[in-house]
Amino acid sequence: MTTISFTSGQILDIISALEEIENSLYDAENKHLAVYYMNMASQFHRMYDKLQALPGEKRVAELVLAS
Repeated sequence: MTTISFTSGQILDIISALEEIENSLYDAENKHLAVYYMNMASQFHRMYDKLQALPGEKRVAELVLAS
């Protein structure tokens, strides 16, 4: 099992980077790929929203890969 931890700030940085890529692709008329990045950003945004319900010291997301 592999785990990766993300703080709230790191998730916001990921969302920001994904939105920048999405915007540049949209401007370049590559709308299908822009939607792909928009969906990825939305997934991280849902994760961030869930973290906001936790107390400040516990706002860490653990992503787990179990196979």
